[in-house]
Amino acid sequence: MAKKVIFVDDSKSILKTISYTVTDLVNDGVITVETHDSSELFAQRLQEGSIEFDILFLDINMPVLSGYDIVKLARSLDAYKSKMIIALTTEISEESKKMGKEAGFNGWITKISSPEVMKSTITNTIRAINAKG
Repeated sequence: MAKKVIFVDDSKSILKTISYTVTDLVNDGVITVETHDSSELFAQRLQEGSIEFDILFLDINMPVLSGYDIVKLARSLDAYKSKMIIALTTEISEESKKMGKEAGFNGWITKISSPEVMKSTITNTIRAINAKG
């Protein structure tokens, strides 16, 4: 069964690029993809419990609510405490990564990564989810 992957980024062009990058995984039935360009609306849906996902990729630097804010919110809600949440960002400093880990991110990938890195991150995360049962 396909895993649901959500990408949240305030840049519509980044979201289009990511969607294109993972087209093979979608076409092969490995994942379904949903994108959101408003951190505020996405956070509202989390609070309502009206959104489900297996893997969530969050940009860090977004207006209104940062990725740090959203991951903290998600971790405070029972439905999302054990979900896989990965930062997808231009931030590369060790301090940012430390803050991300403390906030509740399971992993970190930079936006400048190759399409292969994005695909392998998704497939490796799916393997980890499946291994947990």
